Amino acid sequence: MEDLEQMNRACVNRHGGFVNSLFDDWTVRKVGLKELWTLKWRRGYEINGQWTKAGGVQPGAWPEWLRRFKDN
Repeated sequence: MEDLEQMNRACVNRHGGFVNSLFDDWTVRKVGLKELWTLKWRRGYEINGQWTKAGGVQPGAWPEWLRRFKDN
């Protein structure tokens, strides 16, 4: 649950399951809320962690308010 708590600043239910993100190369795009866990936030950040498909997350493991959004 720690990863979910740390992501609470970026993972906000305001734009239909997406947030606008600015990247290091100055591009901007909308990112799905569940996709946030697959982005390289810092050196050593696990992009295949427990909250990704690659990490084996199950749909029912997400907090209830996140379950309805697209899996990435």
